[in-house]
Amino acid sequence: MRRITRKGRRKRKQIIIISSICLLLCLCVGYAAFGTQLSIRAKGNIKEYEIDNYIVDGLFAMYDGIENTADGHGVPIDNWYNKALDLNPTIASTAKSTLINFMANNWTDDNGLLFNGVDNMVDTGYLQEELGQEITLSFVVYTTSVDSYYGYFGYHQGPSVNKGMSMQFNSTDGGAFSYYGESSNCGVHVDKTITDEKILNKKVNITAILSAKNRIALYLNGEKIDDNECTIAFEPYPNSNFIIGKTYEPSTTTKRYFQGTMYNFMVYKRVLTDEEISKNYKVNKARYDLGE
Repeated sequence: MRRITRKGRRKRKQIIIISSICLLLCLCVGYAAFGTQLSIRAKGNIKEYEIDNYIVDGLFAMYDGIENTADGHGVPIDNWYNKALDLNPTIASTAKSTLINFMANNWTDDNGLLFNGVDNMVDTGYLQEELGQEITLSFVVYTTSVDSYYGYFGYHQGPSVNKGMSMQFNSTDGGAFSYYGESSNCGVHVDKTITDEKILNKKVNITAILSAKNRIALYLNGEKIDDNECTIAFEPYPNSNFIIGKTYEPSTTTKRYFQGTMYNFMVYKRVLTDEEISKNYKVNKARYDLGE
């Protein structure tokens, strides 16, 4: 039997130490590479849902609760910054969006603007005719009442007659997204069960399109729920304002003001495709924690 000398034992010990160090270095490098891959992947997922991942082609106006001032989130009581000025400056207008009858505490902790259903509204500073004849509207809302024609947007009133476009919900007819002509209107109507079960007291993304090609459609959380061909062409009426949170003058039986929280409102001067609407919904879902 071969006897191992003291020098041989020392050499073997050195080999074992060097091997252990090499193995440890390999493990550290591998872990660092794996961790970096996870970090890149995580950052990629987060990046997918940032504000600049919305569809920007045709974006005319955007009111966003997270970016509600020019410098990011804040608590202004006089205006709501048009974020489209940053995302699509070639088309966005500089009209000032005035917050009417709001206070600083109307901004909620989850980045929404709380409407009281009585006199709160946002005057975008636009006339409906400025939006053109091919329009997509998308908004994230939490609706707390549909009892008396509470309106999301519109104010379809001309100098002497009711013309223009609007969207409102009520407990009797369900929802109505429509536009008005000389003597008739065209719209899509959401069944009352959809109103109660899918919209009321839930944070949802509603998208609507109007087209001069006699088409009007409605989407809920990225999925189309109604599509209608109209007998009259859509043509925005001059002198009808574009108001968020109000559709018409209130009366003794109809309030016409939105009651709930508005998180995001986007206006496009073109008709978005189903795929684009679905993509915007995914961004909204992540940014505003929407349910299924």
